[in-house]
Amino acid sequence: MVNLSVSWAEQFMSANPNFSVQITGGGSGIGIAGLINGTSSIANLSRVLRKSEIEAARQRNILLKSYHVAYDGIAIAVHPSNPVDSLTIDDLRDIYTGKKNNWKDFGGADQNINVYGRESSSGTYEFLKNLILGKDSSGRAIEFSSAILVLQGTAQASEVIRRDRDGIVYGGLGYFVRGEGHKLLGIKKNAKEPAVFPTNGKKINNESIRKGIYSLARPLFCYTAAPEQPEMITYINYILSPEGQAIVREMEYIPVD
Repeated sequence: MVNLSVSWAEQFMSANPNFSVQITGGGSGIGIAGLINGTSSIANLSRVLRKSEIEAARQRNILLKSYHVAYDGIAIAVHPSNPVDSLTIDDLRDIYTGKKNNWKDFGGADQNINVYGRESSSGTYEFLKNLILGKDSSGRAIEFSSAILVLQGTAQASEVIRRDRDGIVYGGLGYFVRGEGHKLLGIKKNAKEPAVFPTNGKKINNESIRKGIYSLARPLFCYTAAPEQPEMITYINYILSPEGQAIVREMEYIPVD
C-alpha cells in the first residue's frame, strides 16, 4: 500500500498545508508493530491482523480500530512467452510449496519454474500463505518452499518477470495492470471452474474483485489506536471521502462501496 499511502498523504497535505504526514514502507508486519510500539500513528495492512498482534496490543492496553479503505487483487504474473494462461488454487499450492517445479505439469514447456515471492513481513506474503497454502491435516501451517527467490517489493517483482521466461511472481495488481513485459494469469477455484482474470485488457475487473469472484481478492485496511486524536480522524475521513477514493481508483486499486 506504500504508493497509495504516499498519494493520499501528498494530496491531503496539498489541501491542508498545516498537516504533515510521513510515510514509511516495509510491509504490513512492520506497520502494525510500529503502531503497537507507538512509533506510528497509522498502520496500513493488506491483510487481517494476526492473533499475536491482537494479543500484543491487548497487553499494552491498546484498542486497535480498523478502517476498510480499498480493495486489491493479487496478480499472478509470468513472462508473455509462457503458453500457460491460467492456474488453479491447487496448482499455485503445488508451485509455491515446491511439490511441482516444471512448467510441463501445467501445459507449458519442459522448463524448471523459477518461483519468486516476498519477504515474510509482507502482507501479500501472509495473505497468500493463508489462502493458498493453508494448513496440513494436523492443523499446522504449510510453509512456502525454501527455494523461492525472495523479492523486497512488488515493484521489483514486476521488473524481474520481464527478464525471466520461466518465472512466476505475485504482487499487488496495481503494479502490473498498466505495465508491459508480463502476462497476468487467470485463476480457477478448482479444475472444474472457469478461469477468472483480474483484468480485461488494461482495465481492472472491479466487480470481480469487490465481490470476491476473483479468488485472489482482498480488502485493504488502515489501523489506528483508540482514542484517536482529532487530526487522525480528519485524515482517515479524507481517505474515505470521494477525493480519497478517487486516488484509490487512480492508483489502480478498487474503491470501497
